[in-house]
Amino acid sequence: MPTIADVAVRAGVSVATAGRVLSGNGYAGRDTRAKVLLAAEELGYVPNQAARSLRQGRTRLVGLLIADMENPFYSMIAKNVEYALKSAGYHLVLCNDNDDRDEERENLLILERMGVDGLIVVPTGRNRTELERLKEKGIQIVQIDRYVPGLRCDGVVAENERVSAAAVSHLIESGHTSIGVLAGPSHLTTAKQRLLGYERALREHGIPFRPELVRTGSFTHDHAVADATELLGASPRPTAIFATNNVLAEACVTALRERGLSIPSQMSLLAFDDLPWMSLTHPPLSTVRQPVAEMARMAAELVVQRIESNAGRPNRMTFTAELVLRGSTAPPRAQDIEGRKSPAGH
Repeated sequence: MPTIADVAVRAGVSVATAGRVLSGNGYAGRDTRAKVLLAAEELGYVPNQAARSLRQGRTRLVGLLIADMENPFYSMIAKNVEYALKSAGYHLVLCNDNDDRDEERENLLILERMGVDGLIVVPTGRNRTELERLKEKGIQIVQIDRYVPGLRCDGVVAENERVSAAAVSHLIESGHTSIGVLAGPSHLTTAKQRLLGYERALREHGIPFRPELVRTGSFTHDHAVADATELLGASPRPTAIFATNNVLAEACVTALRERGLSIPSQMSLLAFDDLPWMSLTHPPLSTVRQPVAEMARMAAELVVQRIESNAGRPNRMTFTAELVLRGSTAPPRAQDIEGRKSPAGH
């Protein structure tokens, strides 16, 4: 295997000069650079990344631990994180934990053994101690989409509560007073904040909170379909549903079709996460759109900054989300409104 010395001889420069060019550290003239790079290419020189990592004290690896590989929202995060890291000279190690505490812990241990310099994580919220241990060990951590309360590290999130309140307020202002919500697991900050937004909108419009219209089950598809089906069986049935992520929205569409209920004439539906398929349904879904690409790139930039300088206090970046109205929301039918008011004091 060719060495730096072989490249230096081929290019007619010193070993030190060849080393500067190939490592990207230090000055070398344009012509000299060109000769060294051409020599390296002709010889098939491949840098010893392990040795370089030992010298620099870095692997230039960043782990990304996401909740659900099949969820397009997280695929978009992974794609944009990888692009931003690659542009900064880092490589991505992608792991999936299926929103499971034990799988998350196992993946954290694997990434630690690989010697990652940093970690971008969509946390389950149930491994705070393990994340704190990695942070104390010097692994730079950035949370994205969700965060673990009390964990002192950078975070990138959307303004979940405010925009959820705006979404539910839109349904109320359209005439709906019986609104169901699929909120996901209550221990996750995204689910909790979006449910708080739902409750806030009801409160601000003087509509009583009805626990039977709330489902806080799972973000997995099969469980979500079961939750949506159960919600549609409430008596009286809601006239609108707020699905707080794309998996829940898809599950709701499935449950409505299975019961032969049309959107929006028999059920208005408003979703969170504006994925491409949502504009292709009939009717297209009204949604809350998060700036996913910008959030992912910011997470990558933050972790690189921490790896290279680790300056300043932890910062939580909150991105603005927007309500995108399409055809899946409409005023309730007159016959559906009758008998749907909750009894006084309920």
